[in-house]
Amino acid sequence: MYSGFPELLAVEEHLPGYNAYIVRRMAQYLAGGKSVLDFGAGIGTLAIAWEKQTGIKPECLEVDTRQRQMIVERGFTCYPSTEAVRKRFAGIYSSNVLEHIEDDLGALKQVRSLLAEGGLLAVFVPAFMSLFSAFDSSLGHYRRYARAELIEKVRSAGFQVVLCEYVDCLGFYAWFLKMKLLRGNAGVKLPNATELRFYDRWIFPASTLLDRLLMRRVVGKNLLLFAKR
Repeated sequence: MYSGFPELLAVEEHLPGYNAYIVRRMAQYLAGGKSVLDFGAGIGTLAIAWEKQTGIKPECLEVDTRQRQMIVERGFTCYPSTEAVRKRFAGIYSSNVLEHIEDDLGALKQVRSLLAEGGLLAVFVPAFMSLFSAFDSSLGHYRRYARAELIEKVRSAGFQVVLCEYVDCLGFYAWFLKMKLLRGNAGVKLPNATELRFYDRWIFPASTLLDRLLMRRVVGKNLLLFAKR
């Protein structure tokens, strides 16, 4: 069972703007795809947002039994593995999943096998190993990604990378302060509900504005990559 289940619930409840932004960016790239798969769907947070924003109900893939049950209860088709999928999709998106998979290159190759020819991929992952903390370890993260590393792995899996950029420049510094400099108990816990709501309402909108102006080429807490089969 995935150890980060409480964190998934907290992120869904207290970061609605953050989740909506991720979906909005991914949906802009995958726009027009009538068959979409949420790879590593968690508890279905982004699947719900995707359907709300686009009118398209994505199908989901989630290996964790408890989370998969919750997704099904929320009304989505959910596969337990790539082997269980018997169709090809026009688009696949994945948010904060690859860092949990030891053989991430192998996972990317599996994702490619689920895409139709010319299909589109969107990937959102944590960036910079300098931010790696006890909190990452507690959630089962194997890594945070360097931009060049992510691009190379996606290309090695057989994709054509279209764009890869940083997201959340202010989040980089906030995360470094919270998880690295303050350490102790702060280093192994998600920020509390008040901190998450403040971040979602004030910090993240300012961060995305700075991203657009300049910083998406320089630094960010996460990486967003788009590719094509």
